[in-house]
Amino acid sequence: MAIYHLHAQIIKRSAGRSPVAAAAYRAGEKLHNEYDGITHDYTRKSGVVYSEIMLPENAPKEYADRSTLWNAVEKSEKRKDSQTAREIDIALPVEFDIQEQIELVRDYIKENFVDKGMCADFAIHDKQDGNPHAHIMLTTREVSADGFEGKNRDWNKIELLEQWRENWADICNERLKSNGIDERIDHRTLKAQGIDREPTIHIGAIAKAMEKAGRDSDRVREHKAIVSQNKATTPKITAEYMHELKQGYFILDKEVNAIKQKNAEARREIQSLRFKSERIIERAKNVDILKKRILELKAQRQQSGLFRSKDFIDSQLQQIENAHNQAVFTFKSEYNVNPEEATAEAKRLDYTAKDLEGVSERLQNVAYSACC
Repeated sequence: MAIYHLHAQIIKRSAGRSPVAAAAYRAGEKLHNEYDGITHDYTRKSGVVYSEIMLPENAPKEYADRSTLWNAVEKSEKRKDSQTAREIDIALPVEFDIQEQIELVRDYIKENFVDKGMCADFAIHDKQDGNPHAHIMLTTREVSADGFEGKNRDWNKIELLEQWRENWADICNERLKSNGIDERIDHRTLKAQGIDREPTIHIGAIAKAMEKAGRDSDRVREHKAIVSQNKATTPKITAEYMHELKQGYFILDKEVNAIKQKNAEARREIQSLRFKSERIIERAKNVDILKKRILELKAQRQQSGLFRSKDFIDSQLQQIENAHNQAVFTFKSEYNVNPEEATAEAKRLDYTAKDLEGVSERLQNVAYSACC
């Protein structure tokens, strides 16, 4: 049975999220983020049956490459709290085969997003569990042949989101009808549809995890009360009720996957921090070796009495000093500290990695409690 689900969210740096990481996960690919140097590898992810990038006519052609597109987005954002991308998740009609689903999503994206100037990257996920859905990632800046320009604030309006929601229902129903299928979906609330039943609330992964752990939760308690009341006033389980149950499961599954993704990102960040900690000590040692060699050559020059020997030492000294200066410059550019501060910086990185380990463990516990 076709169900209605459309959920929109913003990908923000302030929440520790990256459009490169999100795009890699959605498409099941391996992408390197040039902004933070982290490589995100989701090539083993199952259930990704199709992915595609759609561009406005005036966008650079190279943006058809997923890595190029989202790294360009990262480069265009300078703030630490930037809103880098918008994501829309939609449930796909199970009555359609994969090719029909692809064409449906393409037409919806073209009419509502690409024709309005957004670059779109979409992926269809289907694990053959009756829950096919699409992830649509959208850019937030105007684009020209030269790349990304200013933010388009009109794309943030609530009225536009409501229009996207309605348009998704309309295009689905149009295709269902043209295929001779009686099923229809509705983007409106139950009250607006004239259904005399109180809508259930979305519990969420954290509240569900609390319930699994035997802890009380206001949201779980409220949800159960609504379900109980609806059962008391409904003589049988209606199609609408089954629709909401399925929709609730879909949302919960998405939240669990989002938690798992955050945990995977945390683990990669831990690995990156520890590698950087080891590397910074190693590079500082190399700089120190060059510095000691300079001092040795200067001492030899003072002790040498022959002019020819001094010339040879001067030549060596010049080469080592150039190498040392270049090494110091590269070190400061890469790590933003002086080589003398390497030990303190390595300790800071180790402490950050240790804190992230605690975050990772908590995320793993929440994901396990929510789905098991």
